[in-house]
Amino acid sequence: MTAMHPSAHDEDITRLLRQARDGEREAWAHLLQCTYGDLKRLAHRMLSRDASAPTLNTTGLLNEWYLRFSHAEGVPESRRHFFALSAKIMRQVMCSYARERLAIKRGGEWQRVDLGELDARADAESLGFVALDQALDALAAENEALVRVVECRFFAGMSEVETAEAVGVSLRSVQRLWFQARAQLAQLLEPR
Repeated sequence: MTAMHPSAHDEDITRLLRQARDGEREAWAHLLQCTYGDLKRLAHRMLSRDASAPTLNTTGLLNEWYLRFSHAEGVPESRRHFFALSAKIMRQVMCSYARERLAIKRGGEWQRVDLGELDARADAESLGFVALDQALDALAAENEALVRVVECRFFAGMSEVETAEAVGVSLRSVQRLWFQARAQLAQLLEPR
């Protein structure tokens, strides 16, 4: 993801965020224009990890991200905060999508049609995604930094260096938090 590496472009993003926070509408529009490619790559990476969302495509995820992001309180303070927040919002969109899919499967407004093994696999993946989201919520109650690292590493596909920059901690801290998060998530997701 090119936006994760420091450059003049990144300084422009931080400047545009400041201007948008100060109420300059043109800055917000220019910010979206500058970051669209990076956001599209982020959305594509996240969707490639979730096969249970066959009808949610990159554009759809970006549209949902925009709706939620534009209604969020405040404006991120920096480029790294912008991308970390974007990863979190996209995770929430995907989880909402998985929950809706499961609700429909359980007798929502659609008529049930059994599609066999493919359908069962998609349901299992949706359930897994919802379980992961619930485990992340439990983990956030204990240590929010663990969840931020998971969102960047797992959902956004960022490297350790990119994650350290996005979260605002050292590389060593990211490595420690990533190890700790995986261990705790494995325990939370363990079948009982």
